[in-house]
Amino acid sequence: MEGVSIRTLASRAHVSIGTVQYYFSTKSQLLQSVWEHVRDEYSERLFSSGIADEPPERKLEHLIRLLVPPGSDDRLTRVWLALVYSATHDQKIAALHRAQWQRMEELLTEVLAAANPVRAAEAGEAAAEFLALMDGFAIAVVTEPERMPPARAHRIARAWTAAWLNDTQNFGPVATA
Repeated sequence: MEGVSIRTLASRAHVSIGTVQYYFSTKSQLLQSVWEHVRDEYSERLFSSGIADEPPERKLEHLIRLLVPPGSDDRLTRVWLALVYSATHDQKIAALHRAQWQRMEELLTEVLAAANPVRAAEAGEAAAEFLALMDGFAIAVVTEPERMPPARAHRIARAWTAAWLNDTQNFGPVATA
């Protein structure tokens, strides 16, 4: 995102630079708007899947399909990665990222606790672990698709959720200290 100019963005959007600057007085404002758009697109993918009406086990499958890119050319994931990079030096973007991922972790905590009530006390740590795993898959699928094609990422993620669902004695994901 750092190498992208307002001129380039305006050209790709088929609008004038003045039009872009009218709506976004700074590049940071533009990036914040892009972040919000990406967040909304991911939310649309999630909620259009019918996830709200599904049992917890199916919700986990929907979340895997949402968070693992469908391919190395997935534009939404590539934009998300660029925005995450921007968050390393733009505090407003970083705040948006933290808030979005906190909400995602809370959603995952609820789903994991409902999916395996015996391990509900561990669900928060498991959600953090699962989200980190999905972040890693997002990066790997788009940057090294030969090593980590989407099918492999899905298979590993499903193995993680199966271990969570079937474990009633704290032997699956989430190492205890």
